[in-house]
Parts: sequence; structure tokens; C-alpha cells
Amino acid sequence: MLKELKLTQKIFFIVIIMLFLVLNSWAFTLTTVLDFRDSFSNIRQYSLPSVVTTSKLKDHVHIALLAVYNYIATGNENSKTAYQTEFTAAIQNEYELFQLSKTATDFAFTQQFNDKLLAIYSAADELVQLYENNPNDPAVKQKLTELNTLRDSFNAFLQTEITAQISTQVDEANTSITDTVQLIEYYLIGVGILVILIVIFAIRFISNNITKPVGVLTEAAQLFGKGRFKKINIERRDELGLFAQTFNSMATNIQASQTALQEELTKTKELDRQKSEFLSIAAHQLRTPMSGIRWAAQMIYDGDMGKLNEEQKHHLGNALENMSRMVGLINDLLDVTKIEEQKFNYKFEKHNLVSIVREQIAELTTLAKENNITVELTTVPTDDITLLVDKEKISLAMNNLIDNAIKYSHKDGKVEIHLAAAATGICGYVRDHGLGIPKKLQTEVFTKFFRGSNILKVVTEGSGLGLFLVKDIIVKHDGNITFKSEENVGTTFNFTLPYEQKTQTNPISIAPQLITENETEPI
Repeated sequence: MLKELKLTQKIFFIVIIMLFLVLNSWAFTLTTVLDFRDSFSNIRQYSLPSVVTTSKLKDHVHIALLAVYNYIATGNENSKTAYQTEFTAAIQNEYELFQLSKTATDFAFTQQFNDKLLAIYSAADELVQLYENNPNDPAVKQKLTELNTLRDSFNAFLQTEITAQISTQVDEANTSITDTVQLIEYYLIGVGILVILIVIFAIRFISNNITKPVGVLTEAAQLFGKGRFKKINIERRDELGLFAQTFNSMATNIQASQTALQEELTKTKELDRQKSEFLSIAAHQLRTPMSGIRWAAQMIYDGDMGKLNEEQKHHLGNALENMSRMVGLINDLLDVTKIEEQKFNYKFEKHNLVSIVREQIAELTTLAKENNITVELTTVPTDDITLLVDKEKISLAMNNLIDNAIKYSHKDGKVEIHLAAAATGICGYVRDHGLGIPKKLQTEVFTKFFRGSNILKVVTEGSGLGLFLVKDIIVKHDGNITFKSEENVGTTFNFTLPYEQKTQTNPISIAPQLITENETEPI
């Protein structure tokens, strides 16, 4: 039967019972002892209306909060209207309570009541505003938590103060009646016990019908915020039951959406795998004949097939240069596909990083001389800086950094390379004084196929894969790489490498699921 009633009807029913008992006690005492007419008149005209008004105000606040919760959960405009109406009624009740106040204690109680009511109203209004501005704003959840805290504080305050007022009234009546009529004493003792029982019942009722369901909803909401959806089992037809049904429906819909997204992600990963596989096969198929063509062209260029005139040698030299670029691009593509397929294996051994860098500088000497670029290497504290690296991979990373610095430097410029031994590893940088990277493109520097818009204006070839490879290689060495750049001023790439690598583990991702096996008993 109680489950069929609305929450407000249940609370109103309890208030009616309490009011009936108190009024019955007053009527009995009045007919028995006329000398206490003034005292009981004061109770009738002041104390009881104060309690009733307080209870009504509490009801309005609770209904308003439920409307706010429903509005945040469903966006129902009727709920928003209900919350505003109930808060208006609560403010009217608060004004009535102020008019009923007589003593300093009453005014202090009314002032505390007013402060808490305004705090709840302000938090609820801010929550609605945040939700209407952006339902997905993390501040909505924070403000909802704040509103729950204010609500709990408000309930605790009311419970304490109302109980204290009722106890005071009962004590005063008992004292007066004990001095006059023993019969009234017994009667009031009985009424007092009954009131206590009703209060206990009311507390249990509030716990089972409000506190416990709200706790279940709060727990579900907290899990919801962590990406785990717990089905709420509240078999009721009041406002909380409706809210629970709405919450379950929302959770089920979100889970369905996540399942669909997971399927799409799986399809996307499969397409990406097929693309990487295609690139790998295509690059392998291209590299073998391209290497043969370059070898044959090199023999012709060297005169092994007969002497060439200057024009022939010039054109063949251009062809050899383009073939070298093509082979480099193919090698970059193969490296990228190995990274994507997690087949870019590393073999860490002790090597002198200074020697590795010098080897790459020597390899790029011709390129530097063509543009009259000076490459300067400084080391601190010595030329022997040994650490665990994969020499082939780290050589590739250093080559790409130095190659880029030379290519994108202004003619007659200088490239600065610095290596320094620190307590935990190596700190270094490669700096050029050239084209720089436009600020709007700097977030894309370490992505595949990145080339700056200003770079495309100069005669410089490149695959756009070099810095992507550099970042992956340094990260796989447990290092880090950053950069600072200003257009037409230059770029500095700063990197760190540890002396030894830590054991790397891959985190396991668990997709959110709708939990049904841990459902609570019906509330």
C-alpha cells in the first residue's frame, strides 16, 4: 500500500498523524486544567504552527530537489518548472516561520534555516545553469555533489532542530501538568512515548524511503562517472522509482552506444592493419627493383657501360638522386609499418652516443657542404658518453634530426649539436637557424607525413615521416623529445635518453560494462 503512494503523500500522512496526536493531547489537557489555558493557547498559536510550517518547508525543498535531479537526468521542462514552483513555496513558508518567531532562539533558528535554504537554492540554480550551458561539463557533476552535501546538511539540521523543539514542548507540558494533575502526567508520558515511537518510525521511514534509495542512486551515479553502469533495482512508483527507471534506461542506451562504438573501433583497427600490411608489401615490392635500377644506373654513371658526355651524366645524376630519395621514402614507409605492427624490434647494447652522432655528421657532410652549412658538436663533460641504446635505431633518429636541421637552415648557416651527461641520462639538443615551424602547425610536428607550409615553398624533398620515427625511437628508449621553434628564426629539438631502459608494460583496457550481477535487493 505504501509503495503505491507518492513520496509527498507519505510524508504528509506522517505529519497528519503527529499533528493529530499533539492536538488531541492539547484538547485533553485544556478540558482538564483551565489554569493552563494560556500555556496551551501559546502552544496552539505558536509552537505547533512553527513545527508544521517547518515540515511544509522541508517538503517543498525535498520535492524541489527531486525535480532538479529529474531535470538534470532527463531535461524535462516540467521538472524545471516544478523545482522553481516548490522553491517559491519554500521561501513563502520560510517567511511564515520568521513571523512565528518570538524568542532569540527562534530568530537564530530561523536565520540558520534561511542561510541553508538560500545555499541550496543557489547551488540548485547554478547546477541548472551549468547543465543548460553544457550537459557534459565536468562542473555539472561537481555542482551535483555540492548540492547533495547541502541537502544532507539541511536534513540533519532539520531533524535535530525539530526533535529539539518537540522535546522542549513535551518537557514543558510534563513539568506543568505534573505539578497539577497526576492523571495528566501519566497521559503525557504515554503521549511522549508514542511521539518517540512515531519519531523512530519517521526516521526509519526516511531511511528506507529517502536516504537508502538516494544512497543507491548516488552510488550508481558515482560508478556512472567512472564509466561503469550499475542497474538500479528500486521497485517503487514514487518520484525516486521513476528516477531509477530513467537512470536504468539511460545506462542501457549508453551501453548500446558504447558497444556500437567498440565495433566501429574494431573495424577501424582492422582497416588500419590492412593499410599497414598493404604499405609493407608495396614497399618491399618496390625496394627490390628500385635497388636494382639504382645499381644499374650507378654503373652507367661511373662509366662501366661506356663514357658519358656531360649532359648525359648530368641527367643521369639527377635520376640517381631521385632514386635515392625514393629508396629513402620506401625505407621510411617500411619503418613506419613496422612501428604500427609492433615489429620494430630493439636490441639494447652499450654504445658511445658521441661516436654515433659523429658518424651521422660525417654521413651528412656532403649535404652540409652543398649549402655551406657548418655543423658544430659540443659535449659535456667528455667525448665518452656511454649508454644502452639500439645503435641502428638511435643512429636513424640522430640522422633525421641533423638532416632536417641542415636541409631547413639558411645558406651559410650553422647547425649546433650539444650532448651533456646528467645524473640519470643524456640531455641534448639539435638547433638550426633556419625556416622554423609555423606556430599553428607545431602541434602536428611528430605526426606522420607532416611538412610545414613554409617548407613546401623551398626546393627540399622529404617524406614527412622523419620526426614521427624520431619520436617513436626516443620514446622506446624511455626518453623524451620536445622542441621550440619560431618561424624564420630557427628550431631547437631537445631530447633526453636514460642510461638504462625500464621494463615497459602495456596497460590493459577494459571497456565499460552494464553491471547486473551485483544488483541490490528491491527497495
